[in-house]
Amino acid sequence: MRSEEIYSTYDKIVQSGYLPYIRCRKCMNTFFYVRNLCPKCGSRDLEVLRSGGIGKVFSWTKIFRKNDTSIYGIVELEEGFKIYCNFASDVEIGDKVRVKIKSSEDGKYKVLADKL
Repeated sequence: MRSEEIYSTYDKIVQSGYLPYIRCRKCMNTFFYVRNLCPKCGSRDLEVLRSGGIGKVFSWTKIFRKNDTSIYGIVELEEGFKIYCNFASDVEIGDKVRVKIKSSEDGKYKVLADKL
């Protein structure tokens, strides 16, 4: 897949309300962040897929601000890749969660996980 195709397919999946990820056809490595080559083997034979959005909490931390507390961490998805996200409520390592992604007007993504 060419870079333009990767970005275009990735954005279409996000716009449809699903979590995209990339899989290398050569080594089967999966990853979330958009790249035009596999970070494991260097192959350009990639495919952009739609995740089921189900995973487990890999790690988390609470961030305390003056008037706000947020929970941030990493989820390992069933497809094998990890993603940074905000948690909607308190979680523990190993908790099963559903991850959702939304794009904002500035072109950035917001990733939120809810406990199942």
